Amino acid sequence: MKTTLTTIFLFISILVKSQNTDVLWVPDQNTLVASYNNYSPIGYYLGGYYRTAITDQFIYSTPLSIINRVGLTYINNKNTFSVMVGTYVKTKSYEKYDFIPDVWLKVYPLRALLKTPRGPDFAIGINYSDDIHLGVGLSIGIRGIYRR
Repeated sequence: MKTTLTTIFLFISILVKSQNTDVLWVPDQNTLVASYNNYSPIGYYLGGYYRTAITDQFIYSTPLSIINRVGLTYINNKNTFSVMVGTYVKTKSYEKYDFIPDVWLKVYPLRALLKTPRGPDFAIGINYSDDIHLGVGLSIGIRGIYRR
């Protein structure tokens, strides 16, 4: 399931000619977070729960119970770090939700060491929402390929 979602997110980002695409895996929250930046340093991110077990077909899940975070992302000009700010939705019950501020700092170590804004890299993310969480993932930076 994780592989399928990651492939879909990356395929969509290539189709929409994104300049930078990240998919982070946050293991202690069972969450995948995808962020997109186009021709601007400001983009957006969206995160959701993933499941590894097949649930009963009669159980209905609303999109709000699956999508758990949304916000804006800023990536620096050299494409070496990113800051994301948004909200984290914590489901308490069927009708009660908590909206918690969500702050991320992501670092792209290979781009920083090689001093190039392009090419694939892995991303390391530190998140503070209800607690401190770590995420790791893949980043595809294709800045400059689709310039007009």
